Amino acid sequence: MKKTQRAAALAARRALDGEQRRAMSAAICKKLLTLPELAGVRTVFSYMAVWDEVDLSYVNQTLLSAGVTVAYPLSLEKGRMEARVPQDAEAFTVGRHGILAPDPARSFLLKPEDIDLILVPCVGFDSAKNRLGHGAGYYDRFLAGCPRARLLCPAFEAQRLEAVATEAHDRKMDIIITETAVYD
Repeated sequence: MKKTQRAAALAARRALDGEQRRAMSAAICKKLLTLPELAGVRTVFSYMAVWDEVDLSYVNQTLLSAGVTVAYPLSLEKGRMEARVPQDAEAFTVGRHGILAPDPARSFLLKPEDIDLILVPCVGFDSAKNRLGHGAGYYDRFLAGCPRARLLCPAFEAQRLEAVATEAHDRKMDIIITETAVYD
């Protein structure tokens, strides 16, 4: 079931052209930055968009400019992931799966229990705030160690599914933000 849902959501996301994705990403970033959940956060675990994901560059830069510590994922062996804070904008390298990631030699580790808010990418979602990932389990394992962090999932409305097939280890998102809606 998840494989079929993943294929449908990815096809819908890939069907958006570059101009649509840029405009929708900008709308999502604008909504995200106005959420009360961002007030007072000190540490955020975000991501650098790859392929055709929601581009959070504007959110990341705005948070950094406001003095918020922004960490990014570093994928490790056996489906593990770390939150790493790059020393500067040049402290990234191409990591596993061709994803831009913090260079371990030029970043520091942020402990999962110290993270206030996590911006979680997705392949698909439903209106009940269930998230469908790529299926490798990196975020599932990582989120299990972040009990106090609020989970916000930016996505395109085109990625919305009727009902995501879930398993016991799947974490429901606190909020899902699209270009047209906030599922709270």
